Amino acid sequence: MRILRALVMLSTLTITMPGLLSAQEQVGAGQASAIEKEILSIETLKNDAMQKGDAKVLGQIYSDSLIFVNARGRVLTKQDRMKEFDSGNVKYVSFRQGDYQFHIYGNTTIVTGIACSVVDYHGRVNRIPRRFTSTYVKLDGHWRFVAHQATLVSDDNADNLQYCSN
Repeated sequence: MRILRALVMLSTLTITMPGLLSAQEQVGAGQASAIEKEILSIETLKNDAMQKGDAKVLGQIYSDSLIFVNARGRVLTKQDRMKEFDSGNVKYVSFRQGDYQFHIYGNTTIVTGIACSVVDYHGRVNRIPRRFTSTYVKLDGHWRFVAHQATLVSDDNADNLQYCSN
């Protein structure tokens, strides 16, 4: 049974990978650069709104179908996330995010990076750096934040993060 599953997964990857790669290849260097700048400007706007607890701005950036997995593994919808900011249960004491990498597939952009912020989440303060993956999809002509996942960086590796140590 395991061999059958592995063959099915291998077949699926063999079929889908060329399509994903060609989608990324269809975006020229100039277009990729423009998309990266646009996404970075949205990231900056989003990050500023998160620091200020500005749910109105976040509501415009977040997709209605947002899936947000925080560093503690909690899965939040757009409504859950908005309630956190409205209630004051999430506060960014300090905020630093960067070391961005972009992967562009047509109307979908995946952004990875590092967050070295201090977050007060429901009364518990988190200072551990986090690696994140965020996904943006262009819907009706606007980039929307549709998915996010964060993972705590182990203590062994936190001191070696060049972005966080500067």
